[in-house]
Amino acid sequence: MEKNITFSRKKKILILPLSVILCFFLIAGSSTLCFHTLTDKLFRDEMAGDTLSMHYILAYPEDYGIPEDSAVLPVYSRESQTATGQDLTKAIRRLKTIPAVFLPKDSRLLHSLLTDYLSTEAELQKYAYYSEPLSPSSGIQSQLPILLAEYTFRSRQDVKNYLSLLEQIPACLSSIGTYEREKAAAGLFMADCSADKVITQCRTIMDPDLIATERHFLDTTFSERLASLTSEKAITAAEASAYHKRNHELLSESVLPAYQTLADTIAELKESSHNSRGLSHFPQGREYYTLLLRQTTGSSRSIPELKKMLAARFREDSRSFSELCKNHPDIFTARSDYIFPLAKPEEILTDLSQRMRDDFPPLLSDPEGMPSCTVKNVSESLENYCSPAFYLTPPIDDFRSNTIYINQKDNPEGLSLYTTLAHEGYPGHLYQTVYHHLYRREHKQNPARNLLHYGGYIEGWGYYTEMQSYQYCRELVTENGGSPELSALYEASRLNRTMQLCLFSLLDIAIHYDGADPEQVSRTLENMGITDKTVIQNIYEYIVEEPATYPKYYIGYLELLALKDQAKTAWGDNYSDLRFHQAVLDAGPMPFDILEKCILSEK
Repeated sequence: MEKNITFSRKKKILILPLSVILCFFLIAGSSTLCFHTLTDKLFRDEMAGDTLSMHYILAYPEDYGIPEDSAVLPVYSRESQTATGQDLTKAIRRLKTIPAVFLPKDSRLLHSLLTDYLSTEAELQKYAYYSEPLSPSSGIQSQLPILLAEYTFRSRQDVKNYLSLLEQIPACLSSIGTYEREKAAAGLFMADCSADKVITQCRTIMDPDLIATERHFLDTTFSERLASLTSEKAITAAEASAYHKRNHELLSESVLPAYQTLADTIAELKESSHNSRGLSHFPQGREYYTLLLRQTTGSSRSIPELKKMLAARFREDSRSFSELCKNHPDIFTARSDYIFPLAKPEEILTDLSQRMRDDFPPLLSDPEGMPSCTVKNVSESLENYCSPAFYLTPPIDDFRSNTIYINQKDNPEGLSLYTTLAHEGYPGHLYQTVYHHLYRREHKQNPARNLLHYGGYIEGWGYYTEMQSYQYCRELVTENGGSPELSALYEASRLNRTMQLCLFSLLDIAIHYDGADPEQVSRTLENMGITDKTVIQNIYEYIVEEPATYPKYYIGYLELLALKDQAKTAWGDNYSDLRFHQAVLDAGPMPFDILEKCILSEK
């Protein structure tokens, strides 16, 4: 009897784990299926609702089950804004019904990222009129023409979709005008000086004379892309001629009037501005800025903690700068007769890609060839409204051709061009982006990951690698006969650059959170040696117009440095810069608190 009882008890003990395991696999399978269904729908809906954005994420949307027989350019309406908020709430609720613990590792991470990302977006929905789509430095009025000029033509359908997007620009810009009217009614319209810039941009970017004579860059780039399709026999010469005619008609009869109408709308609303001193002077401005800063930088630190971190870094770099100048009293005369050894962007990118090899992991092998890069100049009509340089991210399924734009307004050369191309190219954004695309393809990661944008991680990496490139530059000039004083000058330039961006990040918080006025900002800058009144005014206006932009770069950079220090402590003798960089790249863009968990979990 005891044997039977013992056997019976043992049998029950054996059966219970098997049933638990079976139940676990059933739940895990169901959870994984539900999660993939949800993320697939999120991805498809996002792509289908914005053809212009989709074209920069997917080269061949049909491979993802997304038809491309018609083009859609989103338009704003109060109803669509409400619907977006409702969709976010539904997606968050659906995510919460899927137990992340039963998902595979990559899906579990994406579940966490999606929950955090969508929740932040839902919070931002509460501040409907605090964002500014017409920012003078990064607004749709200047970004749209660049995206159109770089809209790749791979097929006849791409040309048709492009022309369809041009047809929809009047409705798109009209809806932006509607949004600005609602902002004005809510007492949240942009400052007068910003409105003046937007009006000038709208009337300059779409230059009537250039369009009339077919010399506008949206005419010339269109012809170049058509010529490529014609040479590949993807379209006939007759089709190319008809498309060219239609493009010119749309630029003249649709796009140009739409820009002029938008300029008139902003001019009409200009007098409704009540605030030119940053978000803190709006009713819920501090609350919005706090949320915006967290979303933009990816940092979970409180504003007091960020201010403390920034101030400490500024003091440290100031001490290093003073010590360097003390040890090299002739430092600022070192450059007078030296000719920088590299002048062409292509030469600089090649040099950077070679010097980075010991510090950064190689790109995964790609059977279709390694990525190429074309460096272009920003169109003269856009020079006053574009950043010094920018990299256009390629689609996740066609990333071998890359483009970096250089703004020749400030005539970048020598050290400036070298470090700029490091930020935008190698080991910065181009390398970072291609690495991510290859890694995600190799590991078959969910494409919905590409819907999540983390500016702090992306720009923090770009700035981190820019700072790294100063060392590469010093190596280059030393190899080519540069003096120790010249090398010291480049280090001084690096310290000056980092102190400047740190200061601007502190001012960003002071203006948008603490309520600093122009006089306070002016005194701070003058104490730092910036005394030109026009320069001070430009700095102040840019920070007012672009909240959280400087912190996106600099706080992202500091978070990477802090994580690097943690990795050194955690990994001990197993630490190397190469290993750290690979861990950051393998994890991919995400908030820094989640990135910390991903990286420090490694042994």
